[in-house]
Amino acid sequence: MLDTAPAGDVVEMDELCIGYSPALWLLRRPEVAVWVAVSRATRLVLGFVIADRTDAALERLLDEELQPAWRDVPVCTDGWGAYQRLLAPELPEVCAKSSGKTSVVEALNTTWRQRQSGLVRRSCGVSWRVLDDLTQRFLLLSDQHNRQCLKRWNAAQTPQAGKQRNTQSGP
Repeated sequence: MLDTAPAGDVVEMDELCIGYSPALWLLRRPEVAVWVAVSRATRLVLGFVIADRTDAALERLLDEELQPAWRDVPVCTDGWGAYQRLLAPELPEVCAKSSGKTSVVEALNTTWRQRQSGLVRRSCGVSWRVLDDLTQRFLLLSDQHNRQCLKRWNAAQTPQAGKQRNTQSGP
């Protein structure tokens, strides 16, 4: 993981519903969702939480999971009210899905939705007993994703450094 956020970076945040069960509804338990924070510049997953869709879940993402270097970076989100209630007033920008400003996190959500297709349909119930399994799956997916992103980010930064060295050396 990077120690500092790249200049001009933006954090994209979204929540992905991964299950709703009539049995959970009868027990007055909410749906299960993955809250995700992603760096737009590096495309790294900065943190995620598997929980319900409450302010407490977002608060956990912000306080415990989000990398410190990205805590004061501007944020693009959808219009879910928790973002406006918990983020500093100057940080969140509410973006329509069609604006493209949350395209990185939406693309990741689509990838994860496809990889976990049996777990994300509202008609398929998710037992609270499988939350540990879900957490392990998303840890593996985000770790694999972050390794690929860091490799691309470092490769993109290296040629620029080499070009600067070449232009500074004389004939």
